[in-house]
Amino acid sequence: MSPSGQGRGLARLVAASLALAAFAPVGVCLVPLAMLLAASRPRTWPERAATAAVAALALIWLLESGDPPDQLARAAAVLSGAVFALATFYSRSSVTHRALLALTVTALALGLWFPLLGWSWDSVRWWVEHRAGFGVRLALGQLAARPRGAGSGSAVPELERWLETGVGFLGDHFAAVLAVQVLAGLGLTAAIYYRVSRRPAGVPPGAFRDFRFSEHLGWVAALALAIVLLPRLAAAKLAAANLLLVAALLYALRGAAVTAFGLALMGGGAGWGTAALFGMLAVFILPAAVAGAIVLGLLDAGLDLRRRWAAPPSRE
Repeated sequence: MSPSGQGRGLARLVAASLALAAFAPVGVCLVPLAMLLAASRPRTWPERAATAAVAALALIWLLESGDPPDQLARAAAVLSGAVFALATFYSRSSVTHRALLALTVTALALGLWFPLLGWSWDSVRWWVEHRAGFGVRLALGQLAARPRGAGSGSAVPELERWLETGVGFLGDHFAAVLAVQVLAGLGLTAAIYYRVSRRPAGVPPGAFRDFRFSEHLGWVAALALAIVLLPRLAAAKLAAANLLLVAALLYALRGAAVTAFGLALMGGGAGWGTAALFGMLAVFILPAAVAGAIVLGLLDAGLDLRRRWAAPPSRE
């Protein structure tokens, strides 16, 4: 790889790390990364130093005190990291499938451990809503303390109702949020691991435009959607809604990958400038862009659009 390509790759890695740190606890990346680096048996002093530093930071994060949501995130990081590391060393599957396997095993294990350890999902949800609600009340208090201009008095109650709705949504769908954090952490783990380790195991991550997963996920999404829509399955609706959100995000990412693949086929028009332009446009029409990406991802799952586009035209 050329120095300019290495520089771009490092810049993307730094940007991805900062984005994860703003969205998720850094331990969801540090814990599996420490496992992978240690299992790779580092032989040089730089590798050993990097492994020791990552392991120390991961251990500090694991030993910190925290509320039930924090403890759940730490348990998920350890379980998913262990499964991801084992799959990396003992399978030839892609990073995406290894991450989905790790998430599935983690979800099943935590689902079994909850009653055994006396944990309660209602308690986790209460803590999530309590912490998020505290931040909302603090921000609204500061906003209310400012001098009010014309028409600003009626905006605060409306903003409060909107934020309270968001807090309730976050509490109900914390499982989906945690699942997305775990997947993002494992993805960043793989990107760092294959850049740092000199003898990495497993299949390295490919380009984002090649992102895909097994079409069996469609059946899972269809089952979750059926549970959400059927009125007689009210007890399972919340769990199904969380599962449906994760599946929708994965299909949206697949749709974005299809878009990136199409831009790459355009040749010179598929550079960073074009990608940034499309990203800026998507921000202004975010709901439509997400919905379009999901639909495009579903179409690619059924029709394999990228294979069709890349295949040369047949000669009659």
